[in-house]
Amino acid sequence: MGPINYRERWENIISENKRAIMLLEQNNYDEAFSLFKKLARETPSVQSLNNLAWIMLREEENRDEARALLEQLLVLNPKSSFPYMLLGEIALHNKQYDEAKHYLLQALSYRETEEATYNLAMAHFQLGEFEQAAKVFSRCDGDSGITQLHEVVSWLYAGHIDKAKTLLAKWNDEADDYTGAIEIADVYIELSCYKKARAQFEKEWNSYYISPYCVSRYAYTLWQLEDYDACRAIIQQAIQQNKEEQMDEQQRELEEHWTAQDRDECINELTEQHHTLETLWRSLENGYVPPFDYDMYPNGGCQLFGCTQHGHPEYEEVTRGEIR
Repeated sequence: MGPINYRERWENIISENKRAIMLLEQNNYDEAFSLFKKLARETPSVQSLNNLAWIMLREEENRDEARALLEQLLVLNPKSSFPYMLLGEIALHNKQYDEAKHYLLQALSYRETEEATYNLAMAHFQLGEFEQAAKVFSRCDGDSGITQLHEVVSWLYAGHIDKAKTLLAKWNDEADDYTGAIEIADVYIELSCYKKARAQFEKEWNSYYISPYCVSRYAYTLWQLEDYDACRAIIQQAIQQNKEEQMDEQQRELEEHWTAQDRDECINELTEQHHTLETLWRSLENGYVPPFDYDMYPNGGCQLFGCTQHGHPEYEEVTRGEIR
C-alpha cells in the first residue's frame, strides 16, 4: 500500500470554489483567477458569477466586466447581500448615485454590514440628502475616524451646525482610527471656528506633507485671525519647500521606473504649484476664499462566497438559511 496523498484527498473534499479561494490566499493568483473563470464559464451560478465579479473588481480593476457578471446573475434572484453590495459599490464609482442607493438598500435588506451602511450613507450624501447621510453614517462603527468626519460634514451641509460642532468637540485624538488634525482643521474652517482650526493645524504642520491646498487653507485661517505675519511665514515656508522639491527632482537619477518624461511632468507640476503659492498672498488680499475640497470614497471589503478568512459560507449554505 503506497503513501497517502493528503493533498489529493483534501482537494477531493473541498469544493472547487474554496480551492480557488485558497489559491488566492496563497498568492497563486494566476491559478486562482483561471479557476474562478472556469467555474463561472462551466457552471454559472450566483456563487461562481459573484466571486468572479469580485475578482474582476478588486484584482483586475475592471468595473465594466464585474458589473456585466453581476447583472447576469440577477436573473437568478440571488438571496444574499453580496451581489447587491458589489453593484452598489460599482455604481458609486460610476457616480450613479440613485442606482447605488437602490442596490445598497437591497443589500441591507438581507444583512446589515458596515460596508453597505457606509456606502449607502455616501450615496445619500452625493444626492444632496445630507441629513439622511448623517444619520446613516452615525450607524457605522468607529471613534473619531473618517466615517465620523463624514457625519460631521453631512450635518454641516444639512444646516445642523450645532450638531456638527458638538461632534467635533468630542473628538478623541487617542482613538485607534483617529482621522488627523489637518483634516479636522479643514472642517473647522467651514464652521468659521478659526481659532480651533489654527490649533489643529499647529498639531501636525511640521510633520505633514504640505500641499498647496493645505497651505491655502491654513493661510486663509491665519488671515481671518488677522495674524498676517504668521500667514506670510506659512506661505514662505511652503515656497521654500517647493524650491527644494524641484531641486531634488532635477538631481534625481533616472531609471527604468523614473524616466525623463516622469521627471519633467513632476517638475512642471511643482512649477505650477510654485506659481499658486507665489500669488496666494495677493489673492488673500483680494478676498480669495480657498474652496473646501472634501472627498468620499466607496468602502470595499470581502464579498466572496466561501471565504473562511472572513467567515463567509458558500452560497448553498446561505440559501439553506444558515445565515442571511
